[in-house]
Amino acid sequence: MRTGLFLSRDDGTISETVDVDALAKAYAFLPAAHVYDSFFRAADQQAMLNTVRESQLDAVVLAGNSPSYFHTVLGGTGILEALTAHGINPNKVAFANLKEQVAPAQATSKARRLIDVALAKVEASTRVKSHLVAPHRSVLVVGTTAGGLIAAQALLRKGYRVYLLEPAPALRLQPDLQKALLPILTSVQSNARATFFFAAGLKDISGFCGQYAVVVTAGDGEHEFAVGGVVLSVGNDPEVVGTLRAQLRLNITRDGKLAQEGCQPGRTTDPGVWFIPGGDTSDGLAMEMQGAATVVVALTTMLDASELAHPLFITAIDETACGGCGTCVKTCAFAASRIDMARKLSVIDPARCKGCGNCVTACPTGARDLISLPRDYVRHAIQILSQGTTGSEDPRILALFCRTCGQSAMDAAGAGYSPNVMPLGVECGGSVDTQYILEAFGKGFDGVALFACRDGHCHNNVGNTDMGRRVGLFRTVLRSRHINDERLRVVSVYANDGGVVREELQSLSADLTAMAAVGGRR
Repeated sequence: MRTGLFLSRDDGTISETVDVDALAKAYAFLPAAHVYDSFFRAADQQAMLNTVRESQLDAVVLAGNSPSYFHTVLGGTGILEALTAHGINPNKVAFANLKEQVAPAQATSKARRLIDVALAKVEASTRVKSHLVAPHRSVLVVGTTAGGLIAAQALLRKGYRVYLLEPAPALRLQPDLQKALLPILTSVQSNARATFFFAAGLKDISGFCGQYAVVVTAGDGEHEFAVGGVVLSVGNDPEVVGTLRAQLRLNITRDGKLAQEGCQPGRTTDPGVWFIPGGDTSDGLAMEMQGAATVVVALTTMLDASELAHPLFITAIDETACGGCGTCVKTCAFAASRIDMARKLSVIDPARCKGCGNCVTACPTGARDLISLPRDYVRHAIQILSQGTTGSEDPRILALFCRTCGQSAMDAAGAGYSPNVMPLGVECGGSVDTQYILEAFGKGFDGVALFACRDGHCHNNVGNTDMGRRVGLFRTVLRSRHINDERLRVVSVYANDGGVVREELQSLSADLTAMAAVGGRR
C-alpha cells in the first residue's frame, strides 16, 4: 500500500508549535510527505490531489486539524470528497490532530506518535464499501410550527412530496401567527402532495440520506413510507426532542434542546436530518423563516442529485467464529442484528447499523469487529503511544475518547494538560474493550481515562451505559491482578467540556503521583 502524509501549517497556527517541515523530512521514506499552508486553501488542495495522482497513493494521513473539524466547518468535507473522487477509499484516510493535541513542550515526540498511530490506522483498515441510493423527492417534516409550515410550502413548490408529523392533536403554530401564516397553511393543506399526521409519533426510521424507511403511528394506525430527508421543526421543546433523540441520534444541549453540528445552522450528525432553530425572541418568526429557507436549500441540494454514495462504516462478522448465540441482537440499540436461523449466523442490516461497536465488545466469540477502527489497530495504537517520551516525569496516561462528545471535549481542552497524556479516539464508549485497558497497563501506562457522553446524550443511545456497567465489573479483575482500580477513571462529558477534561486529567495525574509516593508504584 502506498500512503502519503500531508501536514498542515494551518496558516501558521500549527507551525508555531510544531516543526512540520522537520516532520515531513522524518517521514521521507513514505511515497509522499508534504507540507501545506492549509488543507482548506484551493491551491493546496489541488496540490494534494496532484500528489495523490502522481504518486499513485492508496491511503492518506492528514496531520494538522482535528478529524471533527473537517465535518463541522462549513464546506470542510470538500477535501475528503475530493480524495474519494481521486481513488482514496474513505476508510484509508486518517487524521493526526496536531493543532489541539500537541503542545510546544512535547511537539516533536508527541506529533510523531500521533502520526504513527494514523499510519497504523490506514494500514490496518480494510477498504469500505459504499451503498448507492437514488434519492427520494419526499421529506418528513416533524412539527407544524411556523418554520415547519414554511419549509413544507417551499418543498412543495420544488415538487417534493411532504409528510407533516405533529405530536400534538392540532397545529403547533402559535395562535398569534395563524392569521399571518394563513395563506401558507392553506397552500400546504390544499396541496395533494402534502399529508398531515396529528397526535402522531415516529415509531421507526432506518436507511440513509436520500432513502429512509419511515413508520409513523397515528390515531388510525401505522403508516409506512419512504422519504429522502427529515426536517425537524418542534421549537425548543425538550420533551418532544427527547422522544426523537434516540431514533435520530440527535445532538442536544445540557437543557435538552437541539444543538447544531458544526457551523451550519440546523445541521445534525446525519446529513439527511436537519432542524429549524426555534425562535424564543420577538423576532422568532424571522428566525424561523430564515432557518426554514437555509434547511430547505441544504437538504434539497443533496436530494436533487441523481445518486448518493454512503460508505458503510458498519461492523464486520467473521462467520468462522460466529456461534449464532444472539448476544449481538440483544445488545444492538438500533435493531441492526438478527440471526439467520438456517445458517445459525448473525446477519447485519447495513441500513440500521451505526457502526458503534457495542456488539463488538459484547460478542463472546470475538466474531465481530469494527470496519472503521479494528481491534488490532486499537491495540497497536496503544503500543505506539506507550513508546512516546516527552521528558516529563508526570504519570503516563492513556486518554480514550468517543467520536462525539468525547472528541469534542478533548478538542476544546486543547493541550492544556500534562504532556504525558496520550490521546486515542474510539468509535463509542460502547466499543471500549476491557482488554484495551489491560493492554494499556501492560504497556506501561500509569493511568487510563475514558471520556464518553453523559447519560441521555450518547449518540448510540446505550454505549456509555454499557461501557459504565462493563468497566464497573472490570474493576474487580484489575484488583485481582494487583492493579489499583483507581488508576482507571471514567469521565462523562458534554461536547466542548474542555475544562472538565483538563481538570480530570490533572486530577488523575496528581492522584497517580500520590499513589506512587505511598505504594512505590502507581
